[in-house]
Amino acid sequence: MKKTKKVVVGFSGGVDSIMTVRILQEQGYQPIVVFLKMFSTKNLTEIENLANKLGVELIVKDVSKNFENCIIKDFLEEYQNNRTPNPCVKCNLEIKFKFLLEVADELGIKKIATGHYARIREADGIFKLLKGQDEKKDQSYFLYRLTQKELARIIFPLGNLIKEDVKKRILAEGWLEQIKESQDICFLGNQEKVQDFLKNNLDETDNQIGEIENEVEEVLGRHQGLVCYTQGQRRGLDLAGGPFYVVGKDLERNILLVSKNKQHSALMNKEILIKQVNWISEKPKENQIYFFKSRYRSQLTVGKISKEKNKWKISLENSQWAVAEGQSLVVYNGVEVIGGGIINK
Repeated sequence: MKKTKKVVVGFSGGVDSIMTVRILQEQGYQPIVVFLKMFSTKNLTEIENLANKLGVELIVKDVSKNFENCIIKDFLEEYQNNRTPNPCVKCNLEIKFKFLLEVADELGIKKIATGHYARIREADGIFKLLKGQDEKKDQSYFLYRLTQKELARIIFPLGNLIKEDVKKRILAEGWLEQIKESQDICFLGNQEKVQDFLKNNLDETDNQIGEIENEVEEVLGRHQGLVCYTQGQRRGLDLAGGPFYVVGKDLERNILLVSKNKQHSALMNKEILIKQVNWISEKPKENQIYFFKSRYRSQLTVGKISKEKNKWKISLENSQWAVAEGQSLVVYNGVEVIGGGIINK
């Protein structure tokens, strides 16, 4: 009798993780699903019911303290320093994949799988991270910090699928009655905005109310604390006659600077410095053309990259809009993710 291959699967109970389990079962794997409990208040009844319905063993691992100390604390500290972090990038490497691999090691299982829309290609023992087939759903941007060590053990069953097709199949097979899309930042409440979360979790000294000015120093309104805003932000300004965009901060005067001009020079960036880089299989070549993305939903921009002391410098052919310090800049060569780093300037 053929021995069934076991695989540890990150399981949230959503459409993508359910489909991941189903595909692996069809491929002859025996999935053992792991729910990483990031919030101490999470009710697990729905997760347990789904695991039973799928006929898989469920392991619940409480990582709420790790999540609090590593992700939420860093998120708040970055905003305190007027930087705009991407918690999902950090969480993927330091929480999700770290603890899934830890569970796999404890069980003596080599492979883990998640429902990310991305692909992995191996050639001559080198693993490369590729964009997902579904351009609209591709999540490779969030995975650029993975290394050879992790990629050698990961399976992405949804990498070649289209999200709409996944939704249709899950509904048709009755695994879920309706599809609930997860929000961008999981630790925010259903109705909570980043601005409200910061106001509720930062000291008043970090969150002092001040004035909002335009380019000619006209006072247009009041802001809720400079730390609550990021470059290019349009929502949450509560200004009449807009839309207005955040173009800068005067830290000394506690003034938020805005403009109606979406193409304001402060929002257009052709040179970017990154630090804390991770190159997945090899360092990028200088003078070679690459594609760059400075936010998950931003358009790819063509440019070149060069080493500058302990940082890497990106020179773009066309300006990237509203580049924010603290965000991740990811480097692509076609569909391949070369790597990336944290935007420093």
